[in-house]
Amino acid sequence: MSRFTSPDFLRQAGGKNVRANPPPAVDLARPSLARLRSFHLKGKDHFEVDRDLASRAERTAPGFQDLVLGERAFLQRAVRHLAESEGIRQFIQVGAGLPAPGDPHQIAQEHAPGARVLYATDDPVVLTHHLALLRDGHTTTAVRAGLTTPRRLLDDPETRAFLDLERPVGLLLTGVVAHTSDADAPAEHIAALRDSLAPGSHMVLSHYCRPDQSFFPKDFSRAEQLERVFLDRLGSGRWRTRKEIEVFFEGWEVPEPGLIEVQRWRTLPVAPPVPGCYQMPQRNRRLIIGGIGRI
Repeated sequence: MSRFTSPDFLRQAGGKNVRANPPPAVDLARPSLARLRSFHLKGKDHFEVDRDLASRAERTAPGFQDLVLGERAFLQRAVRHLAESEGIRQFIQVGAGLPAPGDPHQIAQEHAPGARVLYATDDPVVLTHHLALLRDGHTTTAVRAGLTTPRRLLDDPETRAFLDLERPVGLLLTGVVAHTSDADAPAEHIAALRDSLAPGSHMVLSHYCRPDQSFFPKDFSRAEQLERVFLDRLGSGRWRTRKEIEVFFEGWEVPEPGLIEVQRWRTLPVAPPVPGCYQMPQRNRRLIIGGIGRI
């Protein structure tokens, strides 16, 4: 069965697509987080250096791809929940990856056809893909900004024209906070975004987790080894403790089921196959947790 459903993913997005001229440079000597995700999502936008990192992660923690797929399924379920149950009609995904079937705009627009999704990335290659493939200026667009530049994100003319920041927003922070170092103060930037959003806004956040060594020594060891591989090869990737991750939710109300293993957050049955139904095997579930916060 297909993990993702997207019958019209590669349709042209209208007359407002933007193509980079000249195209951004691609560094083939270093792996890219976006290309690594593309590899794990069965995309085609990856190179040998990215596949080498994927192989190293797999040798360190067999089934590493489970984390990527489980996190993506969590994001899909969370977006569906916000669109269906919380009435959220505009979203910002910070740290967006390369476009792929089952991205947030598709999930949101299945349940709210007019929902708007803004993708923010500080990777010029990812930005080029989004502008070329997805941007229509009405329901989907993209800007160059990251978690560590919240003012650039919120003050960008495209953001201001595209979103109504006086109304609730769904802030999507999956796969980005774990790749932000302590020196870059991710909690401060999340707080800055929170303070700039309207009441009723929600945050979806997931993060690699370093389980308690005294209870889960094998999981703790895998987390430590994975962190070393990622920091060495990619330059980012933190497996933080639960207490460290809880700091990112300060100032947010966290409704049930709380901050838990992403696989356990509003789990769907595997049939019928819909975005978000992927179920992680047991082996690596403790290595990634997530939840939703609201203001």
